[in-house]
Amino acid sequence: MSGQSKPGMKRAVTPKDVFARSNMPSWWERLTGVAPKIDADRKFLAFVAARYRGEPRLPSPTDIVAPVSLLVRTIATMLASAGVAFVVIGVFTGGGIAIAAAMLLACALLALCAVEAIAGPEIRRYRDLHTRAVVAQSRLGSKWLDDEDAETLNNMICCDEGTLTYCAAKIASEIERSPAWGPDAIGFVEIDLWDELAEIGASARRIALDREATEELERGRLRDDHDIRSMINEDKQIRRKAIAALAARVHALADYRDRVQRCSARELRDRGALDRAVRLVCDEQARNRLG
Repeated sequence: MSGQSKPGMKRAVTPKDVFARSNMPSWWERLTGVAPKIDADRKFLAFVAARYRGEPRLPSPTDIVAPVSLLVRTIATMLASAGVAFVVIGVFTGGGIAIAAAMLLACALLALCAVEAIAGPEIRRYRDLHTRAVVAQSRLGSKWLDDEDAETLNNMICCDEGTLTYCAAKIASEIERSPAWGPDAIGFVEIDLWDELAEIGASARRIALDREATEELERGRLRDDHDIRSMINEDKQIRRKAIAALAARVHALADYRDRVQRCSARELRDRGALDRAVRLVCDEQARNRLG
């Protein structure tokens, strides 16, 4: 959405336009450090902090499918354990059970070796991914921001692209907490808030990397060179356009939030309509009865 500079003329959305419609970091947070009190705020802020750092977005641990080879190895391990137990029993009781147990143990060990040789790397990749996904999920559900996320957020709110990302996370939190939010809502099409924030965070990170590269050139020995200076000016112009595009996107997300909240206000009002009508009738009947 664009603002209006003159009748019929649109102007580009600026970060200030977004900041005016968002729950910005307070002056106290900027002074002492970001410390969100609402769980929904905390999880979305932790999510965008990871995207701003450039960490890959991981799937939910429950969505990661274990490879078949892991099940095969688990079965082979169980058979090997059973084989060891039967071998011990056979040694003390005698008979053919010891021979059968030894054969079972040998087959299980061969299966384990075969699985390790063929599918060992696949199993290790699965376990590594699952472990990292569990850690990422736990960070989103934590009651406190960890030190890395807090440091990232405090660095983010020192620049426009980072503060826009911070605002987007707070807007997403407001959307999720709206009573009308859900797949059966009427009046708006439900979006994937996580996808939206992941893309906003990726755009902000690209802008931040470009800004750091430009600042490196400005500190360099050739900063006064004509070609380098032209490059720096061109990079700044490109970055201004990128920030304007990101601001427009977050501004549109704020428009979406307002639409959701209007639907929520209507839904809350409608939920109490029947009770209001019943109470009105009861009060009128009582007045007639007592009059």
